[in-house]
Amino acid sequence: MALEVRTREAFPIDWAMTQNNLGSTYRERITGQKAQNLEDAIACFQLALEVRTRERFPIDWATTQNNLGIAYSDRIEGEKAQNLENAIACFQLALEVRTRESFPIDWATTQNNLGNAYLYRIEGEKAQNLEDAFA
Repeated sequence: MALEVRTREAFPIDWAMTQNNLGSTYRERITGQKAQNLEDAIACFQLALEVRTRERFPIDWATTQNNLGIAYSDRIEGEKAQNLENAIACFQLALEVRTRESFPIDWATTQNNLGNAYLYRIEGEKAQNLEDAFA
């Protein structure tokens, strides 16, 4: 297993990248329990963010925030409303780095994810959520 060599202590950047990739794999995994796979994905993304900080690795941080937002959007455990609020927060954080000017494709991807989260948002006014989704 890559994480036996890519330890946080010896290779923190590679370890964080592997955690992010493992999170993406858990998020897409088709075997096992979907709910547990998503919990494992969230845990991996959160671990990656301990090294992939905005200050040290802003692009990687934004990518992991976007991935974490997707996992929260799909999350089965916990309250659906809170999961969507967490997803929205992650996407908004990612967009602080993934700007239209600097990273137009990543910006568009995250905007799409944010729009979907607003579309299904439970909190707030339904009409405003739809307007935010359209925007």
